[in-house]
Amino acid sequence: MAAVVAAAFGYVQLAENKGYALQVGSAAPPLRLPALAGGEHDLGSERGKVVVLNFWATWCPPCVAEMPSLERLERELGAAGLSVVAVSTDEDEAALRSFVAEQRLTLRILRDPGGRVAAEVYHVTGYPETFVIDREGRIRRHVVGPAEWDSAEWLSRLRALLGVSALAR
Repeated sequence: MAAVVAAAFGYVQLAENKGYALQVGSAAPPLRLPALAGGEHDLGSERGKVVVLNFWATWCPPCVAEMPSLERLERELGAAGLSVVAVSTDEDEAALRSFVAEQRLTLRILRDPGGRVAAEVYHVTGYPETFVIDREGRIRRHVVGPAEWDSAEWLSRLRALLGVSALAR
């Protein structure tokens, strides 16, 4: 048992030392993907906004559960300069379109079938996985797993990044 724990710890240390995990404070890597609504979207065009970049899939129950809170978050803080960008790793575009229509999502949805960009560029290890990127393009938060994005705690954190108060709605 001790050998297994030591091997797992060693692997994690090796992965971190080789730079597999994106570090909070580092520049967000470039990202250009097809948008579900058509055309392509370049993350660089979001410079000057706070971006909540979420990697997810329709077959992932925690992803599906957190999607309504991401939608509400953008409705709450979009006018203040926040943008939610949801990168779907679904391979089945029809299933994705059906889900988006059923949920009445208005978020910007990008497509990364199979999660190649998610894994190779953002080093995503599971879904959902989210990066909060500040106005200068730096990663400020990295969240592995689901979150309630429109909770009082997250709204407060994101308002602080945006430089707005709760009263300035």
